[in-house]
Amino acid sequence: MAKENPRDREDKLSVYIHKAQCNGCVVCVRACPTKALRVRNGIATVLPELCVDCGECIRVCPRDAVQPRVSTYKDLARFKVTALLPSPVLYTQFGDDIYPNDVLLALTKLGFNYVFDESIYCEWCNLAVADWLDRNPAVRTAISPVCPVVIRLIAKRFPDLIPNIITLSPPREVGAKHIRMVLKERLHLEDKDIGVFHVTPCAAKTVAINHPLALKHSSLNGALGLHELYGDLLQALKELTPADHETMLFKAGGSGIGWEMSGGEVAGLRQVERTLSVSGLSETIEVLEQIESDQLHDVRYVECRVCQDGCVGGPLTVENRYRARSILRRLVDTFGRLPRVRPKDIKPMINRGFFELDKEIKPILFPLDRDPLKAILKLRKADEITARLPGKLCAVCGAPDCRTLAEDVVLGKAKLTDCPFYEV
Repeated sequence: MAKENPRDREDKLSVYIHKAQCNGCVVCVRACPTKALRVRNGIATVLPELCVDCGECIRVCPRDAVQPRVSTYKDLARFKVTALLPSPVLYTQFGDDIYPNDVLLALTKLGFNYVFDESIYCEWCNLAVADWLDRNPAVRTAISPVCPVVIRLIAKRFPDLIPNIITLSPPREVGAKHIRMVLKERLHLEDKDIGVFHVTPCAAKTVAINHPLALKHSSLNGALGLHELYGDLLQALKELTPADHETMLFKAGGSGIGWEMSGGEVAGLRQVERTLSVSGLSETIEVLEQIESDQLHDVRYVECRVCQDGCVGGPLTVENRYRARSILRRLVDTFGRLPRVRPKDIKPMINRGFFELDKEIKPILFPLDRDPLKAILKLRKADEITARLPGKLCAVCGAPDCRTLAEDVVLGKAKLTDCPFYEV
């Protein structure tokens, strides 16, 4: 089994700590659902071996000391031609009077050579998923591959569920792959001259692009934070002219837009029976535990999103997620719930494997020691230390709880005296 190095470089994380702004308040430590944060020497530190890139620390930091790692406009300068593939979440951020085509047109004013609609690729993926499920009846309780946090969570905490993940690329990768094909043919450029960027509501997409678990190479060159583009885009929307509106960039129906809200993906799988959608990290972990224990064996397909309400609740969004959800529902009703893509339109692409992942997902394991015997001894030692600690959830020691501090002590990363309540 492949094992990630616990000393992975910080640039493999979706966040970084702005040390000058961090005062070691431990709010992020207590909020982290995977216990991947510590406060050491008065500064928060992220442990790559435990982090799944959920972005909860970004949400809760009262000092904006936790920042997302995303691409910037400077990254665009490396390419002769740039194309933008924004998440449909972007369509929900500007109120009821702004439609998807308005947003896409406004993006063309920001210096990108081409702007494409990702929601049409969501409709493609719905058809590809339905086809995959038909061809793989032996896979019970198949799991969506869309949320990169879910994939990383499974690889680290539920490795036995890796075979349940369907082996298809998510819409952002399908779209980027197709865009590259179109632009290379149209412009006669080499692949290295074309930069394809995603507009993302979460920093986890950056890790999925730079260090994909299920692809040899991403078709995307980076991800721009939705929150960073918002101000420029808001101004560009005001500058649109009647002549601009004669161009139609939005291609999908409400089915594709709906993917960005919890339940939207499975809503597009009309021909698939017994589906389930879940949002929220703790809720996702609970459902994965139930799948692992075979409690959901009668469910055919599970859509998991770690953000509450789905991608509209991503940590890099601007609009209130309840408001965004309301706008999204209106858009789905406006453009209709049926897809604008027919199975025969993409069947040739399915047959030649266009949607398939090209790399096997491997478990990412971090035992207390690579030697099984030593790991057992360290586990027992951690049990002994835990019994001597007060059992508080105060995080004053810099770890989220006493058990975690005990494991840190065993690994030589902390001292018992870090606990102010510990009595020698």
